[in-house]
Amino acid sequence: MNKEEVLNKLKEYKLDSKNFIIIGSAALVLKGIKETCQNIDIALNKEYNDYLLKQYKCKFEKEIDGYKIYLIDDILHFSTHYYGCFKGEKIENYLIQTPNEVLKLKQTLNRKKDEEDIKLILNYLNNLNMNSLALAYIGDATYELYIRKYLVNKGNYKVKDLADKAINYVSAKAQSKYLDKMIEENYLTKEELEIVKRARNHKVLSHPKKTSIITYKKATGLEALIGYLELSNKQQRINQIMKYIVGD
Repeated sequence: MNKEEVLNKLKEYKLDSKNFIIIGSAALVLKGIKETCQNIDIALNKEYNDYLLKQYKCKFEKEIDGYKIYLIDDILHFSTHYYGCFKGEKIENYLIQTPNEVLKLKQTLNRKKDEEDIKLILNYLNNLNMNSLALAYIGDATYELYIRKYLVNKGNYKVKDLADKAINYVSAKAQSKYLDKMIEENYLTKEELEIVKRARNHKVLSHPKKTSIITYKKATGLEALIGYLELSNKQQRINQIMKYIVGD
């Protein structure tokens, strides 16, 4: 199940989000760290556990450390195990484990099947903590290449014409404008905004004289976001943002 399918399944079961936390691989999918998961694991309080047992046709799966795990349709796995153990964070109005919490849990369980997830989380955390200017360096190249491909695919232009048209997208002024628009229209996720803000607040030693420091910082923020998404292999999200920018 991808993110959309996980959310649809949660809505299908009409679960009360106040009484459980999504843990494991499903949390990674909702966070965008992992593409798909096979099932949804939730930790819930005893009252809600009893409610689900009465409300749905549940199947007993197994018992771990004295905690019974039940299944609904072999997709939703629920147990009181781990409920109250994690602070979590809100995604789409659901409380999910943070990447660090998932990492700690999977490292503690030390299961072969979790090795790939652990690598994905470590890569995510590494990219998240990377220097903002390094992210912007990668993002600048990714952003400009996308614009060049976009303009070439629109028609046969002379190189000078392509360069002139590219300015409408790749200049600091243009990037600043597009970033402002995305923020104003709530197009970016909370995590993406954090990347932008961190880059925007980064100390700048120098900037082009014809560009204001505010405009330059906003452009750097957008480039850092694209760089972060590129290093996180989130090509689909890059395409969504770039299509938003070019108006497709």
